[in-house]
Amino acid sequence: MYLQKNKKGFTLIELMVVVAIIGILALLGLRLYSGQQAKAKEAIVKANAGTIQTLIQAELADTATVTVADIFEKSGIFNPFTNTKQPDSATGKGNVVVSLGTAITGSDVAESGVYFINGYKEDGANFVYDLSLTARR
Repeated sequence: MYLQKNKKGFTLIELMVVVAIIGILALLGLRLYSGQQAKAKEAIVKANAGTIQTLIQAELADTATVTVADIFEKSGIFNPFTNTKQPDSATGKGNVVVSLGTAITGSDVAESGVYFINGYKEDGANFVYDLSLTARR
């Protein structure tokens, strides 16, 4: 009686091919994930600008003047790129900027008594909105 060899299982080549396929799929997933993170952070900047706009509009309904520094303090917004509290109307990536009467973007039309609100994208040079949000009495 002779021993019969057991030929069940995977060869080394088959296992290497499976590992290579899993590695490629993982790389594709990471690229998509990092792209979604950037979009989410930009959405947070838009939400921060909307919060500031709402707070300024509410303050204008109650009083004649608005102190921008107080608005930023009350808002409690954070910069999504640096995870730091937003200083009042700071420039740079992820920050929200407020201007009274002066246009921020090239699409804005300067108007006395109007607050223009916009936020910076990750590059720190471009804005999240082509046309700034406005708040007026």
